[in-house]
Amino acid sequence: MDKKKWLWKRKSSERSPGETDSSGSISSNSERYSDEQEEVKSYPNHSIESPEVTSKVLISDDEVAESVKNLTAKLSAALVNVSVKEDLVKQHAKVAEEAVAGWEKAENEATILKQQLDTAVQQNLALEVRVNHLDCALKECVRQLRQAKDEQEQKIQDAVAQKSSEFETIKAQLENQILQLETNIQASVAQNSTFVDPEILQKMDFLEKENSVLKFELDFHNEELQKRTIERDLSTQAAEAASKQQLESIKKIARLAAECRRLQSVIRKLSTTSNNKSAASSVSAESVTGSQTDSVDHIIIMKDASAHKLSKLEPNEFERNHSDSWASALIAELDQFKNDKVKSKDFLGSSAKIDMMDDFLEMERLVASPQPQNGHKYVESETTADELSIEKHSKGELETMIHRLSNLEERLGMIEEEKNELEERLGTIEEEKTELEERLGLIEEEKTELEERLGTTEVEKTELQERMGSIEEEKKQLEHELSESKDSLMASQAQLTETEIRLKDLQKELQLVSEAKELLEFQLIGIEVEARSLKANVDTLTIEVQKEKTFASEMAVKCEDLEKELLRKSEEIVLQQTANANSDLKIKQEDLVVAADKLAECQQTIASLGRQLKSLATLEDFLIDTSNLPGFSGNKHLVPVSSSEFNRLKSESGTSSKPGNLTSLSKNGAGGESPTSSSSSSNSSANNITGSQGRNNFTRLFSRSKGGNQVESHHHIE
Repeated sequence: MDKKKWLWKRKSSERSPGETDSSGSISSNSERYSDEQEEVKSYPNHSIESPEVTSKVLISDDEVAESVKNLTAKLSAALVNVSVKEDLVKQHAKVAEEAVAGWEKAENEATILKQQLDTAVQQNLALEVRVNHLDCALKECVRQLRQAKDEQEQKIQDAVAQKSSEFETIKAQLENQILQLETNIQASVAQNSTFVDPEILQKMDFLEKENSVLKFELDFHNEELQKRTIERDLSTQAAEAASKQQLESIKKIARLAAECRRLQSVIRKLSTTSNNKSAASSVSAESVTGSQTDSVDHIIIMKDASAHKLSKLEPNEFERNHSDSWASALIAELDQFKNDKVKSKDFLGSSAKIDMMDDFLEMERLVASPQPQNGHKYVESETTADELSIEKHSKGELETMIHRLSNLEERLGMIEEEKNELEERLGTIEEEKTELEERLGLIEEEKTELEERLGTTEVEKTELQERMGSIEEEKKQLEHELSESKDSLMASQAQLTETEIRLKDLQKELQLVSEAKELLEFQLIGIEVEARSLKANVDTLTIEVQKEKTFASEMAVKCEDLEKELLRKSEEIVLQQTANANSDLKIKQEDLVVAADKLAECQQTIASLGRQLKSLATLEDFLIDTSNLPGFSGNKHLVPVSSSEFNRLKSESGTSSKPGNLTSLSKNGAGGESPTSSSSSSNSSANNITGSQGRNNFTRLFSRSKGGNQVESHHHIE
C-alpha cells in the first residue's frame, strides 16, 4: 500500500502545468460558488418570494433597481456556475473517454496476456516433452554406460584369465622342461662327472627366481584389478543415486508447473467475475506471471543443467554437439521469454498505475462536487459507499494475492535452494566422474603396462626356449660323448677278447710246458716265487670277486629300485595323462625312453659283470690247477736264480697286485652305473695283462735255462 501511495504522489507531482491550472481554476470557482450560496442563504426570503412580490405589490423604482442589480448578479453567478458545470461535464466526459480507452487497453492487454499464457502453456508442454525425451536419453546413456562397463570388465577378466592360463601353461611347460633338464643333468653328471657345466646350474637357478618373481607380480596385479573393479562399481552406484535425485527434482518442478496452471485458472476466474477488480487482477496476474516465469526459468535452468550433464555423459562427439546446440536454442528461447515478460510487466504496471490514478481522481471529484439537493446527496452517498465497499473488497483481494505472492516467493526460494543443492550434487557427481575417468585412465595404463610385461614375459619365454634349445644341444653333445665312451668300452671289450685269445695261446703253451716238465724242474725256485705272487694275486682277485659280487648285488638292488621308480613314474604318467593329456604326453614318453635306456644300460652292466665274474672264476680255477701241478712241491735239481732277477720278478708281481685298482673300482662303483662297468672291465683287463706279464717272465726264465733258439721260438709264439 505504501508503494501505491508513493506512486500516486509521484504521479501527482509529475502532472502537467495545464492540469494544475485547471485544478486551480476549479478550486477558485468552487470557492466563489460557495460564497454565492452563503449569500443566497442569507437572503432566503428574497430568493423565494421575488416573482410573487413583483406581480402583486407595487414597488418603488429604487427597490426595482436593486432587485434588477440582484438579479443580474444572480444571473452572472448562475452563468458562472453553468460555465463551471459545463467545464466539469467536459472534464468528466474526457475522464470517461479516457476510462473507456483504458478499459479497452486493459481488455487488449488481458487478451495479450491470455495469448502469452497459452504460449507459455504450450512451451511448458514442449518442455515436458523434451524432459521426457531427455529422461529417456539419460536412461539410454546409463544403460549404454553399464553395458560398456560390463563389456570392458568382461574383456579385462577374459584377458586376465587367458593370460593367466597361458602363463600357467607356459609355467607348467617350463617346470616340466626344468625337471627334465634336471633329470638329464643328473644323469649326465652321474654318467660323466667331468662334463658338469656350472653355468647350466646358474641358469636354472636364475630361471627359477624369475619364475617366482613373475608369479608374485601376477598375483599383485590381480589384486589391484579386483580393487579397481570394486571402486568403479561404487562410483557407478553414486552416479545412479545422483540421477535418481535429479529425476525427483524434475518431478518437483512438474508439480510446481501444475500449481502455476491452477493459479492461472484461478486468475482467469477472478478476471471474469467483475470488471471493477481489474487493477487487483492485473496485479495478481503480474505476480502470477512473475512466479510462473520464475518457475519456467527454474525449469529451463534445470533442463539446461540436465542437458549439460547429458552432454558430459554421452561419449560421442556428434551427440555432444547436438546437446550444445539444443542448450543454446533453449537459452535463446529463455532470453526471448524474459524480454516478453519484462514488457508485459511494464505494460501491466503502467496500466495499473493509470487505473489507480483515475480512481483517486474520481474519488476527489466526488468529494469536491456540490450537493444542491438532499436526494442528490443521498444518491452520491450511496455511490460512494458502494465504491468504498468495492475498494475494501479489492483491498482484501489484493492482500490475499500479496499473501499468495509471499507464499510463492517462499516456495521459489525453497526451489532455488533445492536447485543450488542439486547443482552442488551435480558438481560433486562431475568431480566423481572426473575421478572415475582418471582412475579408468590409470587402470588402462596399468593394463598397458601389464600387456607390456606380458610381452616381456613372452620375450623371456622365447629366450628361455632358446636357452632350452642350447641346453638340448648340450644334452646332444653329452649323448655324443656317451656314445664315444660306449665305443671306447666296445674297444676295451675287443681288447679283452684279444686277451682271451692270448690266454688260449698261453694255455697251449702251458701244454707245451707240461710236456717240457724236466726243464721246469730246473726253474722251480722261479716257479715257486711266481706261485707265491700268483697266490697273492689270487687273494686279491678273490677279494675283488667278492667286491664284484657285492657290487652286483647292489646293482641288482638298484635295478629293482629303478624298476620300481619306472613303475611309479608310469603310474604318475598315467595320472598326469588324464589331467594334461596333450601337454605332458611327449615329456613323459621321453622320460620313459630315458628310463628304459637306463634300464638297458644297467642290464648291460650286469651282463658285463657276470662275464667278468665268469672270467675271474676261470682264472681262479686255472691258478688253482697250476698250483696243484706235479713237481711244484720241490725238486733237488733247481737252477739257481740271481738275486737281481728275483727282486725284479718280485717287484713286477707286486706292481701287478697293487690294491689301487680295487679302490678305484670301489670309487667308480659308488659313483654311478656305467662307470662301474667300464672300471670293472678295465680292472679285469689289467689283471689279465698282469697274468700275461707273469707268464712272459716265466718264458724269459725258460729261455735262460734252455738255449737261445728256444727263447726266440717262444717269443715268436707270443
